[in-house]
Amino acid sequence: MGVKPLLLSSLLWAASTTTATAASPSTTQNANHIFNSIHSSMRQWGSSLQHNGMSLFLASVPAGTQFYHGTSIPDPINGTEWLAFEPEHAMVFARAHMGPPPDEEDDDKKKKELRKRDEETEEEKSSGWLHTYVAAKDLRLLYADGMSAGKTRNGTLDFEDRVLFRDEVGEKEMMGDRERANMFCRMAKEEWDDRVDGLLRMEAGFEIILCDFARDLKEVRVTRTKPSYPFRGPGGGGNDDKKKKKGGPVTKGDGALWFKAIAARYDGIGGNRVTLNYDNFVSAYTYGLDLFHSVNETFTLPRLTQFTSQQLVPIREALNELVLQHEAKEATFNWQTITDMVVERYAHDIRYFASGQLSTVEDIHAKIEKVLAPFVDYGDRDGEEEAERCSMQFIPGGAFGGDGDAGVAATAVHAVTRRICETMVQGWQETDYNTLIGLFQDLMEYLAWTTWKQCSGCADHEICVVPIWPMGTVEDYNHPQCRDAAKPESEGQNYWGGRPGGPGGHHPPPSESSSSAGWIPSLVSFLRSFLGVALGLHF
Repeated sequence: MGVKPLLLSSLLWAASTTTATAASPSTTQNANHIFNSIHSSMRQWGSSLQHNGMSLFLASVPAGTQFYHGTSIPDPINGTEWLAFEPEHAMVFARAHMGPPPDEEDDDKKKKELRKRDEETEEEKSSGWLHTYVAAKDLRLLYADGMSAGKTRNGTLDFEDRVLFRDEVGEKEMMGDRERANMFCRMAKEEWDDRVDGLLRMEAGFEIILCDFARDLKEVRVTRTKPSYPFRGPGGGGNDDKKKKKGGPVTKGDGALWFKAIAARYDGIGGNRVTLNYDNFVSAYTYGLDLFHSVNETFTLPRLTQFTSQQLVPIREALNELVLQHEAKEATFNWQTITDMVVERYAHDIRYFASGQLSTVEDIHAKIEKVLAPFVDYGDRDGEEEAERCSMQFIPGGAFGGDGDAGVAATAVHAVTRRICETMVQGWQETDYNTLIGLFQDLMEYLAWTTWKQCSGCADHEICVVPIWPMGTVEDYNHPQCRDAAKPESEGQNYWGGRPGGPGGHHPPPSESSSSAGWIPSLVSFLRSFLGVALGLHF
């Protein structure tokens, strides 16, 4: 029996008209990017590759969740400060305050503290304190996706600074987050009636800027850390010989624990520690903006630098509405679990069909039929019906409502599954081998799933290395590889340009500062200068 053909024109029409009225047309146009935003949210791996984010979600963290804060002092922390989800992350900051000494105008207290530090032993001077807390209540947070804690000009700060902070973060404050923290907490109190307690972001690990430690946390313990200033990265970072000559402590390989902790969160924060509202969130992908082009540049990853402040007003207004009218826990569907099922079901097949490993059209058709068989009525073949049945496999019942209304997540996920299933049906009908392979290669390019870059077969002592600010090379981004967690660095062009300040494309061009090993020099610079105690920051 013949099959009613699935024409390309009808596919495009279906993809543009089966969306819900609650979502804008650009939701379907950018469905692949919205899908990936949902799939990569709160995951170190996908958020590192899709590091420019472009979405803000309401998040909830349950009471009792453990957090960590590294600092130079054992005293209780009050007010606004940083929290880490992993102790290894916080321990990077648990070291002595090595900032510049006070000048003649400093008060007597600071001078006495300086003299006291000078009297301590070398070992005592180089250690810090790890504070452990639990959340005293369910924390209400705003989550900026991507690598939004990365201080780069590659686009990691675009959505945060331009939308959340409304272009009010000055150039000189780009590296220092204290101004962002203070600004956010003022907004939370004065404009949002304390409906959010902090800002959730990611760099080399997930962090929270929490507005009120005393109100929202219970202290569990404060412990002194092993003396090891400065944190020298994997393998000791090249300073071990000097330490040995001075008789000081050697922490060879001390970076491996941190990097292993980072890699442990590649697939998610775990433990139901964070819940996101996927039914209501704000994304730049839904406002009809061309995020990938400006007058003179084409961006591989999305940017906001090409727009005027006025063009971003609708997104800012939507953010205010989101915070004031919605809650993280109100969501009906966990759309990330839906995207997981889609990726797990189709990632291997799509890559296999696109690879050319199957040598004949008949072989590919046979494999496609196995994928589509559950959705085929062999007594009444209809390509349109087969594609639609396939596309709805993982969509929860009721997601589109009785009147067909749906939110951004439902619309985007359905548009992506429809595109996958349409390609399968069209491929089953295609008789030219090269055209058939091209269909799936185009589909892979459209989907751009970060799972296709994941390493396989890493040994127990290895991690899959991907650029995580300020570490990593361009090669690490293009071809992530398994490397020893104690020695993850590679030779080549630093992905972040060696220092913040590269141009606004995918990655900065080669320069003298970016031609050496990617991880160690940037890591040391990061710890000393960017988050360094000279700026007085704690974690």
